[in-house]
Amino acid sequence: MAQLFIKQAKQYSVGRPSYPQELFHFIASKTLSPRPCMGCRHRKRPSCQIFLTQKHHFPDQLANIYKNVVATDTSPKQLEFAVKLPNIRYQCTSPSMSMAELQDNIGSESSFDLVTIAQAMHWFDLPTFYQQVKWVLKKPNGVIAAWCYTVPEVSPTVDSLFNRFYTIDAGPYWESPRALVDQKYETIHFHLSQLMDSSTMDPSDLVQRR
Repeated sequence: MAQLFIKQAKQYSVGRPSYPQELFHFIASKTLSPRPCMGCRHRKRPSCQIFLTQKHHFPDQLANIYKNVVATDTSPKQLEFAVKLPNIRYQCTSPSMSMAELQDNIGSESSFDLVTIAQAMHWFDLPTFYQQVKWVLKKPNGVIAAWCYTVPEVSPTVDSLFNRFYTIDAGPYWESPRALVDQKYETIHFHLSQLMDSSTMDPSDLVQRR
């Protein structure tokens, strides 16, 4: 199933949903150090780097906040259609990235402030991924942010037809990890400390209109 996104990389880059800017401001609020001046939370932090795992469709939104972005994908074809900006470095990695490859091609130990994963975590070997995240993130304040999008909502009539197609017609063709997306990643066993609390915005409430 994952290979279909490579074979149709151009169509995928056009048709794939984008993400609301509020999401990235929320993430930035967890990684940017507060400054004693008005509006400094929007300033690019000179030492900040981001290691983006899989899917290249949002690095430009983070590049507006952070000085350095490293975006990765296992597909050269996917990276071919990525947005090009001076402070984004794209790196094609192997599907099973070793610690040596991580150090040689991505960054050294404790060198990243943020690791983000969009609509891809369900494909990962999670124990290996968590090990790599713990190694590459700065201690003790590095942040990992993972999210996914669910099915579109248009109108009751359209939604009824689409949901029938999605669950009955297309359902048998989805690979089993895709079920984690339907569960909004809420059932993923997360090995790292969570920053979410009741006083902050819940990203699950975000809506992107097209």
